[in-house]
Amino acid sequence: MDDSTAPAALEELARLVRRASQELDRVVATSLGETSVARWHVLTAVAAGTGRPMSHLGEATLLTGASLTRLIDAMIAENLVHRKVDDTDRRRVLVFPTRRGLLTYRTMTRAITAAGLDPVAADTDRLTGALTTMLDQLRDAEPAIV
Repeated sequence: MDDSTAPAALEELARLVRRASQELDRVVATSLGETSVARWHVLTAVAAGTGRPMSHLGEATLLTGASLTRLIDAMIAENLVHRKVDDTDRRRVLVFPTRRGLLTYRTMTRAITAAGLDPVAADTDRLTGALTTMLDQLRDAEPAIV
């Protein structure tokens, strides 16, 4: 590939990756009967019941501060999660599932299982490997900011 085709190839790759991400989110959200996958990501992250800090939920949902806070506030209002100050670091707030949140998570898990996404799920190891390799290449190629 010469230098003149590299920008076009990268643009196409960026568009396809974004489109694949959006399509996966759309299919999962439709399977869940949701408008977005954010609540599913939160419930998946807190399902173990150990409590997760907001920073972890930000990584899980890819939402930033105010948007994530609004989502968690709405989930609290729906009695899906609750917040508690971390006993070991009083500056941190942890999010835990409620009983209703765990039931909702189980319902979501059944819906995803019934959605017929098994072929995609069966290829997860290969796809995850390819995406991880791509992320590593992008990080390695990232220009230093002066």
